[in-house]
Amino acid sequence: MTERFIDTHDELRQSVMTDPQARTEYEAFKLQLDLAQSMKHLRQECHLTQEEVAAKMHTSKSTIARLEAAGGRGKHSPSLKTLAKYANALGYTLEISLKPVAKPVGR
Repeated sequence: MTERFIDTHDELRQSVMTDPQARTEYEAFKLQLDLAQSMKHLRQECHLTQEEVAAKMHTSKSTIARLEAAGGRGKHSPSLKTLAKYANALGYTLEISLKPVAKPVGR
């Protein structure tokens, strides 16, 4: 049964990826998920609890949990200011960069 589920998921993902608008939405959400996972892993590597990060940010543990859950339940994405505060609470700085895709636009 699990194998069929995986096949179905792969088929669904493949069909979604052929629609440019759906692909853009998928990639944006994947970016949120990847960022949230990275944040959680970095916090754990720093040996900090959600409570400790929350205290440093002057916020609640539930806020940190939401940040690390990629804004589930239709919540909005965190602001750059919030991400910078999170990074600072871990002893890091936030760095954002743009990277070229396989075919740069306008070239």
